[in-house]
Amino acid sequence: MNCRIVFYSAKKTSYCEKALRKSVSGLGLNVKTASYAVNGEGLGEQLVEAFSDCDIVFTVGGLSFDDRRSIKTVMSNAVKNIETDDCKKLKNSGGEDGYILRAGNQILVILPDNPEQLDEILHGCVSGYLGAYIKSA
Repeated sequence: MNCRIVFYSAKKTSYCEKALRKSVSGLGLNVKTASYAVNGEGLGEQLVEAFSDCDIVFTVGGLSFDDRRSIKTVMSNAVKNIETDDCKKLKNSGGEDGYILRAGNQILVILPDNPEQLDEILHGCVSGYLGAYIKSA
């Protein structure tokens, strides 16, 4: 099964991409493409494109902002009129928490732009959540 990565104002993109590719390959996922966005509008465009051919999309970055650029603010505005089936906060002992949103068959995983934090979250509840989803698909 294919997935995509969208980096949103991320800093350590090559390290995060390497860690993410390694983690998701163990789940049977193949990263089809990685793209980049530097503002909320660009993020929206990248997500629409990513979900047009993949049901699982990972975003990396944007969690450290405290203003309108925050991925939490951008995504809250984007999904306020969409019925989501699931929304979970992904606890991270070493820094910023991530999030997982599911609407129908589409899953968005929001991750911090720190490879170690990203790895901790992915090996936590995300692997179980996505593993169960992939087996049922």
